[in-house]
Amino acid sequence: MLDISYVLDCEALSRAALGDAEMRARLKDAHRAGIRVVTSSMTLIEAYHSKIRRPVWNWTMSGIVVEPVTKDVADAAIGLLGATGLHGHKYAIDAALAVIAGRQAGRVVVFTSDEDDMGKLCGAGVQVRGL
Repeated sequence: MLDISYVLDCEALSRAALGDAEMRARLKDAHRAGIRVVTSSMTLIEAYHSKIRRPVWNWTMSGIVVEPVTKDVADAAIGLLGATGLHGHKYAIDAALAVIAGRQAGRVVVFTSDEDDMGKLCGAGVQVRGL
């Protein structure tokens, strides 16, 4: 097992559940290589929508570790938002995801549709890749 984690934001998770070929291939390769794939419990709520078929969603989620957004994570996210000068609901879930990403062991790659904001939130220890 490699000491790498992939962290998925809302768009990455939605794309995987909608059958996006690039995202599905990336996840398939990650699972074969023993790369841990992670998201937050709040990201699930943000990502799921009516165009996603529930059986496909369940299958996609079966290979993803869902980290809870606990009070500890929320407090750290509040601090992160304050440190970066960002605020409000637009950044709340991303801030929690950034905290979770920062707590993963080894090399961490966040897949996101918003490289700019996630880059600000994640810091130098996390690689941010755009979709």
